[in-house]
Amino acid sequence: MLGLCLLGACAGPHTTQSAANTPTPAPAPAPAPAPTPPPAAAAAPAPSVESVTIDFPSDKATISSDAGKQLDGAARLYRSAKPEVMFVTGHSDPAGQEYPNLVLSARRAEAVKQALVDRGIPASQLQIMADGTAQRVPGVTPERSAVITWR
Repeated sequence: MLGLCLLGACAGPHTTQSAANTPTPAPAPAPAPAPTPPPAAAAAPAPSVESVTIDFPSDKATISSDAGKQLDGAARLYRSAKPEVMFVTGHSDPAGQEYPNLVLSARRAEAVKQALVDRGIPASQLQIMADGTAQRVPGVTPERSAVITWR
């Protein structure tokens, strides 16, 4: 009988555990936070456009198709910047006499003004000037051109 008691004593609390004594499993570790993406590079500022130059053939005041594309761009600049006034200054090359060159410069400036009006810019916002060959723009070769500036 002693053997049975020993067997019963050995088999008692060591072989069966109560639910209260069962260790709870450790909670699963929290997932690591997603890596923070590097900051986006700041967009480069749009280049500042100070003037648009429309070139003309020698002794002409007619606008070419390439010049038409430049005028489309000038009209977009006007609509986005809303300047108080746009100046259109006609120029000519030094060949010939000053008076005919001045007249040609005025015709070039007027042609550009009209092309801008045709693109929706109010004529009241456009001022034309004719410089002929007398006035040169530093750093620009304005011969046979009309230069559009604004403020």
